[in-house]
Amino acid sequence: MTERNRRESDPREEEGNVADSPRGESAPQSAGESRRERETEREQREAERGTSWISVLIGMLTALGASLLLSGVVGSVVALAGSGGSGTGVGVSSLVGVLVTLFLAYLVGGYAAGRMASRGGARHGLLSALLGVLATVLLTVIGAALGFGISDNLSGVMLPNLPAGDEQQGLGSLLAISVVTGVLVLLTPFVGGAIGGAWGARTGRRRP
Repeated sequence: MTERNRRESDPREEEGNVADSPRGESAPQSAGESRRERETEREQREAERGTSWISVLIGMLTALGASLLLSGVVGSVVALAGSGGSGTGVGVSSLVGVLVTLFLAYLVGGYAAGRMASRGGARHGLLSALLGVLATVLLTVIGAALGFGISDNLSGVMLPNLPAGDEQQGLGSLLAISVVTGVLVLLTPFVGGAIGGAWGARTGRRRP
């Protein structure tokens, strides 16, 4: 009786094995689950590895080098575009040139940092921008202490003239323009670094 029951149960077990086999309907779900598990494990490994400071340093140096190369090119374009214009137009063109230079330079630097790290791209790009800004401030302070500064390189940047009728109102407008300009110049490297870092990290993950 036991032998017969065992033989009768065998076909049902085989049918259950066929239904649960990878060739059955559950195969796509298993593949999706395994893919999600691999993605989760990869994110955990990236979190455990933390920040690659070598990638951040290389990204900062790349951004500073790119800014030196781009400043001449963008400066020439701005000079040609602003030639013959008013003082305010030349000042706006100079500001746009500075912002474009900073964005492109830190876009390249952030890309280099994210590509090398292959993880946390936006974080590495932002850290590269932060180190770059700190290095620029440090070099500016050292240059001012030694008797030369970046002000010599900004002779082409012209501020708008104060209105003759209302000097107090003109001074307030000039202060507001200076604050907005400073905020834009400060934020642009971080925006470029974050975008470039995220782009570089995605590219780095696809490397063979």
